[in-house]
Amino acid sequence: MFLAHKPGAPARAIESEADAHGVAWIDLLNPTPEEQDLAARICGQPLPTLDDLNEIESSSRISVRNGAAFLSTPLLKKTGLEFEAFPVGFVLTAERLITIRYQPYPSFESVAQLVAEHTLPPSPAATPAPSTVVTPRQELKEATSPKAPPQQQPQPQTLVPAPIGPGEVLVALIETIVDRLADILESVGMLLDKLSRDIFKRRQNKPAVRSIAAWQRELLERVGSSGDLCSRVRDTLLGLERITIFLSESKKDGMAPASGLPVTSRRFEAGVTTLPTDNAPYALSGALRSRMATANRDLSSLSDYVSQAASKVEFLLDATLGFISIEQNGVMKVLTVVSFIGVAPTLIAGVYGMNFKDIPELNWSFGYWYSLGLMAASVALPLLWFWRKGWLGGIK
Repeated sequence: MFLAHKPGAPARAIESEADAHGVAWIDLLNPTPEEQDLAARICGQPLPTLDDLNEIESSSRISVRNGAAFLSTPLLKKTGLEFEAFPVGFVLTAERLITIRYQPYPSFESVAQLVAEHTLPPSPAATPAPSTVVTPRQELKEATSPKAPPQQQPQPQTLVPAPIGPGEVLVALIETIVDRLADILESVGMLLDKLSRDIFKRRQNKPAVRSIAAWQRELLERVGSSGDLCSRVRDTLLGLERITIFLSESKKDGMAPASGLPVTSRRFEAGVTTLPTDNAPYALSGALRSRMATANRDLSSLSDYVSQAASKVEFLLDATLGFISIEQNGVMKVLTVVSFIGVAPTLIAGVYGMNFKDIPELNWSFGYWYSLGLMAASVALPLLWFWRKGWLGGIK
């Protein structure tokens, strides 16, 4: 899908280069090879592909080529019940902004609606007519003075779409994305709070061992999912921080210098400089740079929040593993008790089961009951001792 967003008008599909004339923002959503080639002709140079957007080095995420800034970052998106990060690319020139994405995002839809609804404010109202109360002196003066021509009534003002530059659209996109990430982090905080309550709450009815194992497995899955989400959010914030720093430090009106090293082994980076350049034609005006600096501060605060959330995830993981170890120790105690109380009766049965002729109790009429009582005592006394030690839920 290849869309053109123009102020005061709904988005329309671009089918030729003429359709993009005078449009400040063109959007490629999961583009086909034909749409990619058409966008490259409109931009005047090759555009990054999906493989280029997936590169992780800084020189691939932020670069300048022939007066255009090529920016990319992973962007978080909720798919079903999980969050995944997909790459998003921005190509900023003096004339237009080209966005390249392979998933629909609510932030892009919100900014597209703002652009479609954007119009100039109405002009100030006409000066009100003077008071209709006329004094006798004024009536005599008006009768002797020549008549003035009647004033024309002001025509009603119509709303005209205001011009929007590519930098304004990019700033609005980044600000909307930052707000969206803040909402996601709020949900992450509530998710971790609920997970913490589920881990540390006291269960009234102790479930069976099989239920405990399933509950512990579920907790580990939730902790792992939370840690993965924090990692994806951190990657998105890092990419956006690089973009905001780059845009807030670039100057306006001029030509961006080339790299000075035209020979390179990289397919996409011939003549690229990755540093913010003075007098760059793609750069933002002073007010927009200030908004980018504000967005960068917001991203820094969100990064601190993610670091705190990641630390909490590690703490919850340690706590979950600690509870699992406690449960395992309880099982081992039970196995120890069972194995210990089975040793003494086995020993007694083995002694009196020996086939020696001179066993003293061999002809004793109470020998059988004596051995059974001795076995019962060897079982009861250890059980009482373990109960008093608290291993069986007795005295603590």
